Amino acid sequence: MKKIFLPLGWISAIAILACGVLPAEQLCAQANDRTNILEHSTDPRGLPEVIICSQNLENFGELALMKRREEAENEKEREAKMHALVKRFQKAGCTIIAVQEVLGANSKKAQEALDELALRLRHYTNKEYVTYIGPSNDRISQVGFIVEKEGIEFNGLTSFAKVELPKVSEGQEPRLFARGPLQLRLVVSGKEQAASRELTLVTFHFKSQAFNSGDGADLSWETYRMEMAEALRRVIVQRNEELLKGDGNLLVLLGDRNSHFDSASARLLTGEVILSRFQGEAPCRLSKRGVPLCKPGAVLPPIFTSVLTNDPQTFQSSGTYLYGNTFSWLDEILLPVTNLQYAYEKAGVEGDYDSGVIREFEEASDHGLVYVRLNW
Repeated sequence: MKKIFLPLGWISAIAILACGVLPAEQLCAQANDRTNILEHSTDPRGLPEVIICSQNLENFGELALMKRREEAENEKEREAKMHALVKRFQKAGCTIIAVQEVLGANSKKAQEALDELALRLRHYTNKEYVTYIGPSNDRISQVGFIVEKEGIEFNGLTSFAKVELPKVSEGQEPRLFARGPLQLRLVVSGKEQAASRELTLVTFHFKSQAFNSGDGADLSWETYRMEMAEALRRVIVQRNEELLKGDGNLLVLLGDRNSHFDSASARLLTGEVILSRFQGEAPCRLSKRGVPLCKPGAVLPPIFTSVLTNDPQTFQSSGTYLYGNTFSWLDEILLPVTNLQYAYEKAGVEGDYDSGVIREFEEASDHGLVYVRLNW
């Protein structure tokens, strides 16, 4: 039977008709849903070169700091959390893991916490890992990476923590990212006869209202997230012009956006809208939900595409974060349009991405783990 791929809006409507408005008790296609390691023996590309994951750790670090965030009352609970995180990483087969909410009084302490998690992962996989942490504008919460050593060469680390954000309103004070987006450049060896490629990853963690409302996507912070999304997209586009033209290297943006997949900040990050179109007598405005409402002609072709919400199977998994009785797509993996072919589940089959969400092992985090397999 021929597989039919529908536009995102149609997929959303079908999902809602089939499952209701994504309530927790109706996981019509459970999202551990698409976590089986697919059979690639008949794929002309062979096995995927790399499996890229992203996980909000929900405040993992020193026990004293976890207690301040009420994520662990004792070492036993911390140990259970670490065990559950590693089980998720192992289930997805992660080669590279972008992480958010690594707690540390400074970068050194955060690095030590991430090293501890990587060492525990090594005990399960018998593989060596290296970790990276970047500067943050948050007092204790940082972002970073865990990277498998074999077949991967380090090629540079850059923080965007000190990038000044563009303003929605000219009268406001200049702002920086809530945390510091971190860019990691790697060279990944190809499998079998495939060539090595440069892989650039950028992980981010945008601002939420979680500590006040419990809802990570609270609309009162959406304009701040819009500024962060605009700044990050601009920086990445400026620094990767040749890659975005399709030079054969790869770029992945991934992390916790803390806004819904159809929000203005989400659309700014993909490049479908730009910040200037929300200023003054501009053609776009925000709905009460934070969705951009734009006049005809104001929306642009995307520069980046979600391999999660634009994949028919992955999108059926309801979301990555549960608040109350509703799931949301707060976590994201974006690829440039020129790189999408490397994320296809099957060679040459457009619109079907080898991605998924894992929500098993609930002690790990209130966010699901998201992943994509890249194959060339």
